[in-house]
Amino acid sequence: MSKENIKILGELESEIMEIVWAHEQASVRLVLSELEKKKKIAYTTIMTVMARLYNKGILKRKMDQGGAFVYVPTRDKKTFWASASEKIIKGFLKEYGDVAVAQFLDIIDASDAKHSAEWKDKLRALIK
Repeated sequence: MSKENIKILGELESEIMEIVWAHEQASVRLVLSELEKKKKIAYTTIMTVMARLYNKGILKRKMDQGGAFVYVPTRDKKTFWASASEKIIKGFLKEYGDVAVAQFLDIIDASDAKHSAEWKDKLRALIK
C-alpha cells in the first residue's frame, strides 16, 4: 500500500482546511493572514494549495464581488474525516486482510476500557 493511500491531506492542506472549516468559507487572503500568525508563507503557496484542494473536490469555490475566489468546504469536518478514515480502513483491509484486522483488534484491546467495549460491540455487529 503506497503512502498516498494512507495520508489523506498533507500538513499544509490540513492547516488550510482547519481554517476553512473554522470560518465556513475563506479567501486565500484570510487563510494567509491566519497562517502568518504561526509562520512565514507566500500568498501564491496558499493559492496553489487551495486550488489543489478544489481540484480534489475537497473545496468548492465561487467568485466574490472583487473577483477573488472564496472557498467553501464540500463537507463538514466530521463527515470529511469519517469518509477519509473509511477509505483508509478499506485500503488496509484490501491490502492486508486478516493481518490488518488482527492488528486493529490488538489496538482496541490496548485502548482504554470504556472505548474498547464500545468498539468491540460495533465490530461484533458488523461481523453478524
